[in-house]
Amino acid sequence: MAELLVAAALVAGVIAAHEIGFRLGLKSRSADATLDRQVALVRNSTGALVAFLIGFAFSGAGSRFIDRLDIMVTEANALGTAYLRADTLADPYRGDLKSALKEYTGDRVTMLSGAGRQEIETLLAKVGGLHQRMWQAAIKATQDNAPLMAVVLPPVNEVIDLHATHLAMARRHLPIPIMGALLGTTAIGVALIGFGNGRVNRRFSLLDSVYGAVLAVALWMTIDLDYPGMGIIRVTGNSFVEALAAMQ
Repeated sequence: MAELLVAAALVAGVIAAHEIGFRLGLKSRSADATLDRQVALVRNSTGALVAFLIGFAFSGAGSRFIDRLDIMVTEANALGTAYLRADTLADPYRGDLKSALKEYTGDRVTMLSGAGRQEIETLLAKVGGLHQRMWQAAIKATQDNAPLMAVVLPPVNEVIDLHATHLAMARRHLPIPIMGALLGTTAIGVALIGFGNGRVNRRFSLLDSVYGAVLAVALWMTIDLDYPGMGIIRVTGNSFVEALAAMQ
């Protein structure tokens, strides 16, 4: 639903910007070749700037998307390693550590399987308690046993550290001021096209519609890619699903 609202807002924005520019152009109609050349120059320059900004924003969004996928693979591997090394511990600590790791992995699968915001917040609130269970089980089981500590504690510590990294990456997006500047510049570029059309009192509906649609799609893809938990393009929890399956 959110992705449809974003797409509709972008299309509406492109149409509104073009129409405003067209009406302003109608009001300033005159035989002024110098002004027309200047309008064409500014319009072309703005169009080039818009293309550059969209390309820059899309590239950044794509990099952040890949980083999110990579951190999930790393975290799933750390969970699998910690689970396997728990076999070196004696009961009941082995069972305690494995149970906490399994529950933690299951929560990760739930969060990345289309869970609602409220459910995600509830599961995130559990993380601190699960981290405490993991660490306490590992510490108590390896107490006074340095070789065992070296085997068990590093992967458990990595699991705990990776949560903060994963969370930071999930919340990392294109800054709002930059997104606002991108949308504003795009609107100005479309308005200038409309202004030029208004100056000659002629609508180029097909050409302008194609250009407007391409702009709206490019912006939508950039936003959707940068917010993978909300739109059509989503990160998947396959790595955690596989890790959980290996824990059964």
